[in-house]
Amino acid sequence: MTTPNVYTRCWFTTFLGRIDAAVVEREVAFLSSVLPGAGSRVLDLCCGPGRHAIPLAESGFRVTGLDRDAAALRDAASHGTTATFVRADMRRIPLATGGVDAVICMWQSFGHFDVAGNRAVLAEMARAVPPNGCVILDVYHREFHAARLGERTLDRSGDHIRERRSMDGDRLRVHLRYESTAIEEKFEWQLYTPSELVTVALDVGLELRLACAEFDAPTPASAEYARMQIVFGRTGTG
Repeated sequence: MTTPNVYTRCWFTTFLGRIDAAVVEREVAFLSSVLPGAGSRVLDLCCGPGRHAIPLAESGFRVTGLDRDAAALRDAASHGTTATFVRADMRRIPLATGGVDAVICMWQSFGHFDVAGNRAVLAEMARAVPPNGCVILDVYHREFHAARLGERTLDRSGDHIRERRSMDGDRLRVHLRYESTAIEEKFEWQLYTPSELVTVALDVGLELRLACAEFDAPTPASAEYARMQIVFGRTGTG
């Protein structure tokens, strides 16, 4: 797969439009605790409508949100935030080397490409931060999802969505069908275990600082949890 997944307006409305504010607050509190201090420069890679970028900017971080979805960026900018938003491809971050102090990439926005492509994206994130800068990934734990394949029905505010999940090697494939509209969407990602991500990161000049789950530093990343938060520091090499 050489192009990223396409997230439709239907997906944004259904899944991002109905996230409890307390969930976002918890995620932003975690990010604030592991990012460099307030006033530091943060790139929110694949920022979508800005659910992390906007509150981080309100907390005093100098935030740039990057996404390739123009409509999502318009939604983000409409909030009147001090964050700035840029339309671009995550494979070619339009920033100087070391141009930000940290890069965040949230909710499985990493892993769209093949092995070489995902390594190149991580290398681009590493390039964007200076030595001692950090890169934070919020991604699916492969072993959790590999144990939960098949079909299920999701209910989002009365709309029933048929979901079918399968694995091809280390790639998760998801097919969604919205029963109210018959719209169908397909996504796939390369998924990792914590140790596999650490190996790729070391190869591009990043070293592990923290691997946790539930946006809680003391909770170790494991197959018990759907998502894991991995914090890397830039080593100055790679």
